[in-house]
Amino acid sequence: MTATLTRRAWTTDLEIEILNKLVDKYAPHLPKTRLHDPRPIQTQAELDNFIRFRIGGAAHDLYIVQVCAKAIDQIADPDLQLFLSRQIGDDGAHAQHTRQRVLALTGHDPIDRIGQQVQKHWDYMGSLPFRNWQGFLAFELHYELYIVAQLLLNSRTTRINDLESAKFGVETIIPDEAAHRLGVVAWWQRKYDRASPAEKADLVAQVLAADEEGQRRRNPYLKEHWQIVHQALGCELEALPVVYDAWRREVLSYLLDIPVSQLPQLVSVND
Repeated sequence: MTATLTRRAWTTDLEIEILNKLVDKYAPHLPKTRLHDPRPIQTQAELDNFIRFRIGGAAHDLYIVQVCAKAIDQIADPDLQLFLSRQIGDDGAHAQHTRQRVLALTGHDPIDRIGQQVQKHWDYMGSLPFRNWQGFLAFELHYELYIVAQLLLNSRTTRINDLESAKFGVETIIPDEAAHRLGVVAWWQRKYDRASPAEKADLVAQVLAADEEGQRRRNPYLKEHWQIVHQALGCELEALPVVYDAWRREVLSYLLDIPVSQLPQLVSVND
């Protein structure tokens, strides 16, 4: 495989452009923008589903904190370490906000349940995120970039939400997560752009191998998580697997500077 693309800057506008292209191709029934504001939670069952969803989100964020803390100690790259210090602070704050919001909604501190869900991420991912820098990059791609298609679709199709949680998401989480994605892309591009053509071929093979392992490890979690999100928010689920797979190919095409058509066959979320 040879690099043939000229990359545009990775931006949130480019993300929306790519997603809309994939929606046109794979799920034209889905809206390009939000059509209706979500309604508040109304029943105990809806609250229970929402709490389960939010505890999962807090665990996702705390797992990122734990992995990035290991990476700061293990990857001797001061530029990356400074970026990760922000990622740790942001995701820690996101998890803590969720913890406090669940406490306010239920009267119970969910920290033990959050910890149990964090352990599931460690069980799924194993040693991959801290095995080497390639594994850590795969972790960042799976926990920061590959989830974007789902998050954008959720923002357009969510029917139920907690208004205070939604406000924090819009004002804080969305801009923070955009900064994280841009930081991951910039770190990879600095490493990739310094490499010779022969070194780039090796890097592509190494990154794809780690990324494919990450996808195989993440598949059971993603299938369970998407059902939880659907039950909690009432958002679109049917088209998500095919859009997710296509989105992941687009991200790898961009990062590796290889046309989508020249990528090898990748592990699917349905595998």
